[in-house]
Amino acid sequence: MPYRLNKGIYAVRCRHPSCPFHAQLEIDEVIMGVTESDVETEARKLARDMAQVKHDSLHGRQHSLRNPKIRMVSGTIQLMGAGPAQA
Repeated sequence: MPYRLNKGIYAVRCRHPSCPFHAQLEIDEVIMGVTESDVETEARKLARDMAQVKHDSLHGRQHSLRNPKIRMVSGTIQLMGAGPAQA
């Protein structure tokens, strides 16, 4: 069964020494995959790309986004069609 990302918010931090860049990015796009890992991988790629654009607009002349640290702050990966569990 397919999985999808629901209300994902990712934090991205640049690991360049003394770079203050730390952004929380909300992913509004529908991301689906066959496994939870597929969805997580695609969401991380999208968050990295969004952070690259934002970082380059702020710090592009000094350095590029290096080895970003990406983590999920909130959101869930759910089975498609699966609602809340009923007791």
